[in-house]
Amino acid sequence: MMQKNKMDFIVPKRAFGNTGVKISKLCLGGGSFGSTDSQALLDEALRHGVNCWEIVSFTGKVYAEYFQKNPGIRERVFLSGKVYSTDPVIMQEQLDKILKENETSYIDFLAIHSVNDIKTLNSDVKKWVEKVKKEKKIRFFGFCTHKNMDNCLSGASELGWIDGIQTFYNYRMQNIKSMDDALQKCYEKGIGIFAVKSMGFCVQKKAELQKLPSKEKIDSLLKVYHMSFEQSKLKAIWQNPSLTSICSLMPNSAILQSNVLAAIDENPLNPEILRLLVDYAYATGNYFCRRCGACETTNIDKIPIFDIMEMLMYSRGYGRPDLVAQRFAQMPSGIQSKIDSSDYSSAEKICPQKMPITQLMKEAYQEFHKE
Repeated sequence: MMQKNKMDFIVPKRAFGNTGVKISKLCLGGGSFGSTDSQALLDEALRHGVNCWEIVSFTGKVYAEYFQKNPGIRERVFLSGKVYSTDPVIMQEQLDKILKENETSYIDFLAIHSVNDIKTLNSDVKKWVEKVKKEKKIRFFGFCTHKNMDNCLSGASELGWIDGIQTFYNYRMQNIKSMDDALQKCYEKGIGIFAVKSMGFCVQKKAELQKLPSKEKIDSLLKVYHMSFEQSKLKAIWQNPSLTSICSLMPNSAILQSNVLAAIDENPLNPEILRLLVDYAYATGNYFCRRCGACETTNIDKIPIFDIMEMLMYSRGYGRPDLVAQRFAQMPSGIQSKIDSSDYSSAEKICPQKMPITQLMKEAYQEFHKE
C-alpha cells in the first residue's frame, strides 16, 4: 500500500445519500472504547478526518466527556445512534436517553436496531420520525439490518422516507447478486449506506482457517503490496460506490492508523488480490453465515440457529467469549437443553452456504453451555 506523509492522512468523505451531507468513509464504531484512552482515540480520529462516530448501548459518556473538554467540536462530528424498538413511546424514551447521556441536543442519524422485516417500519414509526425531525432532535433516520438484509434494503428503497441504512456487508457478500442489486436500488434512491461487520468473520476457529492454502496465497500477495488482510477487506468494500462509509471497530491507535491508511489510498485493489479474496471466500464459505434466516424456518424445536451462529462468530472471530457467555445465559433453559440434540437436517438442506449446522450447534453447546 502506498505510504504517505502523516500530514496527508485525511480520510476522504462521501455523500450520505441525498441528504446533502458528506461524511468520512470510515466511521468509528461505538464499541471501540474499552481499556484504551477514549479521549486520545477521539483526538486521533478527528486529526485524520474520521468525523463519523457511532453510539451504541455501551458507549457510555465517552462522547459527552469529549464534547465538554472540546467546545465547538460537536458541530464537526456526524453522530449516529440507535433505538431498539418500533414503538414510538419507547423510541422517544430511548432517544431522549441518548441525547442526555451524550450531552447533545440532536443526533445526526438515528437508526432502529435491528430490522429483519421492512413491514415493521409502519405509519406510526413514520409519524414519529417526522415529529422528532421537526423538533430538530434528529437530522436523518433509518435502520440497522443484520438479517434478511437484501429484502430489507430493497423494501426500504420503495418507502421514500428512509435517509440511511446500516447493513451487514463485507467482501463475502459482494458475490451475492440479490445483495448488490438491493444496494444499487438504495443508491439510486439516494439512501446512504453504512457497512458493518466488514471483516466477514467465519464461525470456524482462526487456527483452522490459517491452514488453508488460499489464505497462504493471499497473505503472500498482500505482503508484496505492503497491505494487511484486513486492509484488503476494507478496500474491497469501498470499491462499491453504493456504500457511503464503513463502521469499524477500532479499539486502539494501531487499528485506527491501519484503517486510515486503507481509506486514504483510493487506488483500486489489484485484480489478483480481488480474485484471491473470492477464492478465500469460496474456500471458507461453509463456515460463513450470510444471515438469510432460512435455517430457522425448518427447525421444529425453534432453536435460534442464527443467534447461535452469531455467538460463534463473536467468540471465534472477534475473540469475545465473555460477551457470548452473557448472551447464551439469557437463552431460555428449555431451548438450551435441546441445542445439542435437535434435528438440523432440513436446515442444512436449504442453507445457501451449505454450513455443517449440526456439527456447529453441537460445538456451540459444548463451548457455551455451563452446568
